[in-house]
Amino acid sequence: MNQVDIKYVVLYRTPRCWRVSVFEEPPGGIGCGELPGTSPDAAVEIAQRDLLEYLRREWNFTGELAWEQTKPDWWAAEVITNPKP
Repeated sequence: MNQVDIKYVVLYRTPRCWRVSVFEEPPGGIGCGELPGTSPDAAVEIAQRDLLEYLRREWNFTGELAWEQTKPDWWAAEVITNPKP
């Protein structure tokens, strides 16, 4: 898979799972769904780590994310670096 330019990411906890939305740079695609393999009881730091590993593995993401809590059990991350291979 080719690297995708990710603009920002939203991570949030539900009673059943951690969920994620990934927003791409133009043409403006969005990927969303359950974060695989992460318990809803896991600490946010674990969910953030698991999400970053998932993005690296499945989306060929090479950047880093800067997280900010936006409301209880919701976090948004902006891409702070995303170098092209």
